[in-house]
Amino acid sequence: MAMSDFRRNKLIYVFKAFFDVDNSGAIDQQDFCLAAERICRVHGWTVNEGKGAEVLQRLLDVWEALKRADSNSDGSVDQNEWCTMWETYAKGGNDSQEWQDKYRDFYFSIMDTSGEGTIELDEFAAVNKRDDVSDKDCSEAFKLLSKNNSSIVNSSTFAQLWKEFFTSDDPSAPGNFIYGKLKF
Repeated sequence: MAMSDFRRNKLIYVFKAFFDVDNSGAIDQQDFCLAAERICRVHGWTVNEGKGAEVLQRLLDVWEALKRADSNSDGSVDQNEWCTMWETYAKGGNDSQEWQDKYRDFYFSIMDTSGEGTIELDEFAAVNKRDDVSDKDCSEAFKLLSKNNSSIVNSSTFAQLWKEFFTSDDPSAPGNFIYGKLKF
């Protein structure tokens, strides 16, 4: 069965919003450097030292693992390569599991700014709010992924939600809301 339009839309959203930072239509190492700078700006860090340098290194590690999805060896990952990689993941393939786990853990860590091992609404909104995702969207999304605030979003819960985002074709699945966006 082919990938649903719904899942493809989710994947392309993440590709454009979080990875293709320079809007070139493909992901390469420069995008990860730019993403690190963006994350550091939000948190008041610099990529040259401390937590900011850790962010940069973690993102470069993600890139090193992700570039295996570059099936045509042109030094970048385009949208088709991106979707193919995630389709393989959804079918149980683990060729790209290493970078996906690294990115998932990294994403969790930048939201867990308190370091308590859980994500709260304010932390979630600080990372996910963007031009197309408002504070209100973040609040609603967090409510949906935390099952009306009855489920604590720790790393284990987040790992389940992450997998659901990238594999589910069900628009009401709680994992669809990990990036704060309500509709795809």
